[in-house]
Amino acid sequence: MTRVKRRSDVIVIGAGAAGLAAAEALSRGGASVVVLEARARAGGRIWTRRMRGWPLPIELGAEFVHGKNDDLFELARPAGLLIDRLPDVHFESAGSRWRRSSGVWKQFDAITRKMRRTGRDRSVAEFLRMYRALSGAQKRLATSLIQGYYAAELDRASEHALSTAGDPPPSADEQSQFRILSGYDGVTERLRSLIDPKQGRLLFSTPVRQIRWRRGDVTVRTADSGEFRARHAIVTVPAGVLKDPPDAKGAIRFDPDPPELRRALDGIAVGHVVKIVLLFREAFWEEQTEEGEEIAFIHKWDAAFPTWWTAAPAQVPMLTGWAGGPAAKALERLPRNVVLRRALEALESLFEVPVGKSRRLLVAWHAHDWTRDPFARGAYTYQAVGGAKAPSALGRPIAGTLFFAGEATEREENGTVPGAITSGRRAARLIGVRSPLATSR
Repeated sequence: MTRVKRRSDVIVIGAGAAGLAAAEALSRGGASVVVLEARARAGGRIWTRRMRGWPLPIELGAEFVHGKNDDLFELARPAGLLIDRLPDVHFESAGSRWRRSSGVWKQFDAITRKMRRTGRDRSVAEFLRMYRALSGAQKRLATSLIQGYYAAELDRASEHALSTAGDPPPSADEQSQFRILSGYDGVTERLRSLIDPKQGRLLFSTPVRQIRWRRGDVTVRTADSGEFRARHAIVTVPAGVLKDPPDAKGAIRFDPDPPELRRALDGIAVGHVVKIVLLFREAFWEEQTEEGEEIAFIHKWDAAFPTWWTAAPAQVPMLTGWAGGPAAKALERLPRNVVLRRALEALESLFEVPVGKSRRLLVAWHAHDWTRDPFARGAYTYQAVGGAKAPSALGRPIAGTLFFAGEATEREENGTVPGAITSGRRAARLIGVRSPLATSR
């Protein structure tokens, strides 16, 4: 039996960073809003866990802040969140040697400036084949970062979308990486605390199954037979969920199904990542460095987990392994114990320690499969060939009634939490409501 809930001005679907930012702006701007979240927690692909015995919060989802983003820092400051700039120290394993590399992002920026922004869009794979002026080392760097950092497949990723040709050179702050040492969930909790309780409600464990709509009227049905009505809906679920077939677990059916939505999603690809966080009794990797030398990131591009990072500047025996793109696909759907074994084998090869040493020193570990997660269906998005304008198309309102937000709708900050926050506030503005606290464009 359907349970009909009271009508509100706006229904927000998803309580990740985009949904919470939209709800904050809407409620503080005087609109009534209900947020429907499928999970039993807020945050979406931000998932911070605090476990007994761990010296720092465990970030199973988003972890870094890429560049000194004003919106995010403005949220963090009054919340007392501790943000630290990461040392730009990268080591690359080459056979039995380690090679220190600095200015990785400057090198990558020099490559993307050679990519075309106009004319026929090509895949990055085609660009790398055709652009003969790039050295072998430059092509390896581009390949590793596009597959690892962007979690993209070279033969699908858009050259136009990655091109920085004509852009002003990025500043040091824009190229810096930051970590919220007190936990990324502090950002979502701050956004949640800013929602006006008189105007906004959050309902957890409430998966949405269907959105029936016509201009100026939306009816949302949930898995527990609940029904919510509003004039507008802001859909902030990940693109991977929107791309799911209607009968998949976690999928949302639209009635009618907007062709504009499907066209935009055709240009958006979902990147896949396998991430594992390990706690050891001691930082055995420090034996590989000279005294006083700090390790931040370590790369071995042919390993099961090609990228590792420490908790630097914090001095704790934690390592995070990261596999993106093709490396992630090779690990996906493997049993958890096999993923752990591959990670430990990769570490022992990387640091040339005796077989079994890493397992003997291992205290605890955590991982989460975002691809199998029915409310994520992947890590974050990138633009496919021909889809450089797809994020803008996805973020365009449909009949002034359906609005979409989330990192997939952002061209400049695609795949990031700041991008999600910006998109949520933008959707609220498009409805005609703006938070007095918002600083985004």
